[in-house]
Amino acid sequence: MAEALFFIPLALLLHSYVVYPLFVALLASIFGKKYRKDPGYRPTVSVLISAYNEEKVIRATIDALLASDYPPEKLEIIVGSDNSSDRTPEIMNEICAREPRVKFMQSTSRKGKPGIMNWIAQEAKGEIFVLCDSNMLFDAKAIANLVENFSDERVGGVSGEIHLKQTELANQETSYWGFESWLKLMEGKLGRLIGANGGIYAIRRENYYRYTEGVPQQDDFITTLKVLTKGSDFTYDRTAFAHEEPSLSNEIEFKRKKRILISNLGSLKFLKEYFFPFRSFTAFAVWSHKILRWMTGTFMILMMIGAALLAAPWNLYSVFLAAIAATGLTGLLGGWLNKKGVKIKLLLLFYYFYGTVLAFISGTIAFATTKTSATWEPVRSKPGGGRN
Repeated sequence: MAEALFFIPLALLLHSYVVYPLFVALLASIFGKKYRKDPGYRPTVSVLISAYNEEKVIRATIDALLASDYPPEKLEIIVGSDNSSDRTPEIMNEICAREPRVKFMQSTSRKGKPGIMNWIAQEAKGEIFVLCDSNMLFDAKAIANLVENFSDERVGGVSGEIHLKQTELANQETSYWGFESWLKLMEGKLGRLIGANGGIYAIRRENYYRYTEGVPQQDDFITTLKVLTKGSDFTYDRTAFAHEEPSLSNEIEFKRKKRILISNLGSLKFLKEYFFPFRSFTAFAVWSHKILRWMTGTFMILMMIGAALLAAPWNLYSVFLAAIAATGLTGLLGGWLNKKGVKIKLLLLFYYFYGTVLAFISGTIAFATTKTSATWEPVRSKPGGGRN
């Protein structure tokens, strides 16, 4: 029993972080699809943005979108404000007064992102919906590069790539973010992307999924899988990118990861067709790429319990526990030194890793034991900064 507590979680973690990525890369090298991209394909586009108290970033985000290398007469931008109480409405009204392509809608009550997205999607006229976060700085060619993928009728959705601006916290995320982007690229080559980058992705108008309002959920995760459920492909385009700064601190990043996990877990109730991992390749990928990874913290706790029951001087289990203790303590030291202005990269990596694991555990507990909300609170410092 104790050995099972150790080795089963270990096997599942190895599957999620090592075996599955290598398996998908192998499949992509053999069965990867070639999607047609017509550089002259220019359908009408609606950019949809849900915003709440985004006075620090919204102007720069809209200006970047307006500077896009896309026919102006075929582009509209709709911003829905979730009853913002700062200068967001004032800024947006100023922009709308000078730019007819921008439309602003202000809710008089908090709806949460799902409610705001449903509301503004009803007003959108574009054949293609581009979904954008309010702190994203789109590259000038990002919209065109996203849209060209839809010249291939097999494509129902496409994710762009997020480039993190280089800061100390970004350096801690770089390895993981690079790995995650590579895995998304491999899945995208198969047309089976499991979760678009929420700050920059596009879908056909008819593939918009009307969210259940008032329930925490991750719109990019649900939308991606609903497109796949319809039989369309969802791919990944690295040439379509936007810039974003990482969170202002590890503490804020912890809250962000916790909130995202709660939203992801809340999304599962709308994705019952993927509950059984061997029902389809997509279901297998959802479990391998997402669900097992969300359980990283739970698996590590089970492994530590199993190791504690089996530990003896200098055996595998005692070495494992010692390694966890050593890296955990050095991670805490790294976090403390970082606050004092002393930055040691290896210690900060441990701090970031265990912070992520604790965020997963905290998010799982919060989802299971408390009533969660669909509303959110942004933390921003400057344009392109402070991740949602």
